[in-house]
Amino acid sequence: MLTIALTDSPLIPGAEALEGHGIRLAAAEAADIRIVTEKREKGLQVIWKGQEAQIAFSRRVEFFRGLSLLLEAWEQGKRALECVEQPAFRFNGYMMDCSRNAVPTVETVKEMVRMMALMGLDFLQLYTEDVYELEGEPYFGYMRGRYTEAELREIDDFATGLGVEIVPCIQTLAHLATTLRWPCYSGMVDCRDIMMAGEDSTYALVEKMVAHMARCLRSRRINIGMDEAYMIGLGKYREKHGIRPAADIMLEHVERVMDICRKYGYAPMMWSDMFFHMAAGGYTGEENAIPQEVIDRVPPEMTLIYWDYYSNDAEHYRRILYNHLQFHNPVAFAGAAWKWNGTLPEIRYSLKVTRTALGECLDAGIGEVMATGWGDNGAECPLFAVLPVLQLYAEMSYRGRGVEDAELSSRMKACTGGVLQDFLLLDKPNRTTENQPAIGLNPSKYLLYQDVLQGLFDRHADATFPPFFAGCAAELAAAAERNPRYARLFSYAAALCRVLELKATVGTELTEAYRRGDREALRRLAEERLPALGERVAEFQEAFYQSWMGENKPFGFEIIDIRLGGVMGRVRTARRRVTDYLDGRLDRLEELEQPRLFFDGQEDRKDINTFCNDWSQIATASVI
Repeated sequence: MLTIALTDSPLIPGAEALEGHGIRLAAAEAADIRIVTEKREKGLQVIWKGQEAQIAFSRRVEFFRGLSLLLEAWEQGKRALECVEQPAFRFNGYMMDCSRNAVPTVETVKEMVRMMALMGLDFLQLYTEDVYELEGEPYFGYMRGRYTEAELREIDDFATGLGVEIVPCIQTLAHLATTLRWPCYSGMVDCRDIMMAGEDSTYALVEKMVAHMARCLRSRRINIGMDEAYMIGLGKYREKHGIRPAADIMLEHVERVMDICRKYGYAPMMWSDMFFHMAAGGYTGEENAIPQEVIDRVPPEMTLIYWDYYSNDAEHYRRILYNHLQFHNPVAFAGAAWKWNGTLPEIRYSLKVTRTALGECLDAGIGEVMATGWGDNGAECPLFAVLPVLQLYAEMSYRGRGVEDAELSSRMKACTGGVLQDFLLLDKPNRTTENQPAIGLNPSKYLLYQDVLQGLFDRHADATFPPFFAGCAAELAAAAERNPRYARLFSYAAALCRVLELKATVGTELTEAYRRGDREALRRLAEERLPALGERVAEFQEAFYQSWMGENKPFGFEIIDIRLGGVMGRVRTARRRVTDYLDGRLDRLEELEQPRLFFDGQEDRKDINTFCNDWSQIATASVI
């Protein structure tokens, strides 16, 4: 704990909010360090010797980064520090997905803001498709844990004290399936999750969205979404207006929404992929891939966000950034804090692609970057699992390309209290083989949810898996002891691995025992393994409950209950059917007579693992 004395009154509320993060305000005579502040034109300067320190900063968030630099040095036993940092990125932050069932509580958002401020990250986008209330729209975000106006104001007030801008991040075209499902919105559906362009009712709803955010949040920057609307104009729009070029429909819609943003004083940004999709089928490294007439029709005030989560090829980023810079628009970059592949993150790969992508952004002079933390298919991965990625975003802005793991680890400990090497253990349950491909494999999810008797992924596990997961469970449980602030996170991951230790190969063992007529092995599996597995699933459900409720509103956890309840139900059914077969009440077990195929159909494979992040496809080959 570092005690500080501070006389700059506008900064005191923010400093008081950091007491749980190793910094406490005290009277001057009782403080470890007495801090004076000074404004400077650009960047951050910290000069500390003995009990006196000066923090000079151009933006409020830089002051709080300065505090974390003092805390880091203090905890290392130092009693002096002098450093100057100039952030390379004008805006640098995080996009938090609040729309895939997990809606972080106000306190959780505040906790993220505290750590972001200590890192020096200056904005947080709350990705809210429909999880905010709209006046006169009772079905908008209904039963989804939507934020009230008071909650958004509370978040905004708190973040402002720490110099972090809360930027609204909404959808104004696609990704609105949870809204458009309700009959009252049927008239504004084009197809799937896409709103009907050109309809007055569509723009009336969009204006309500924009006006609401303008009323709740101070920021006059807004992310209006519009990504992945690949089917635009191909549903009811085509029935009404006939076949029209997608680019024309899209650009007309962009201009209508732009007019609304201008009305409320907003400088909007949008994901840029649709322009590239319409011109070239997606982001492309071919120079001059976008027709000039499209470039000229995009409103010049619109910031275009180039999002890319996958590549580690510097030239790939260089070419696509070049194409973005041909527009008459500001360009931002959004990269990956990989937490959307299922139950656990991909931290090592996130760090790897971040170093490459942000390096190219530095060279290209990109002014705004952000990490994105999506929550595809139920937001099962805990929110704070990707803190190392956010730390790297901060350090590469303030310190440049050469941020090594040792430096990142030290900074992360000061800003979050977490141990980097322990967070890297969260990757391990998805890395079951030594020569596994870089990303895109998630055995920790599909082996959890696949059926015990009809395992669609039985070919994707072998006898090495049970001891492997047992080892992961032990390491993660130890990490929970070393990281008390994140004990729920590591306990959740350890409990998951304890389930997988018993479940990964139980389907294969049942099948093999049945086919060779080994009734003793079947009896042992039915009377020992399956009951023990049921107990571990129940323990994991409790750990999951503690993790979820410690971060999120309760809405959305019903999906986890349904999924894990299904696992436990099928374990009970498996035990019943095997017992009935052994006791002569069944002549055969048809499920175990079916051939086991590779889920991905690849007989000639380099790795036993595969990828599927859709629970409905993992759990059954039948219709859900």
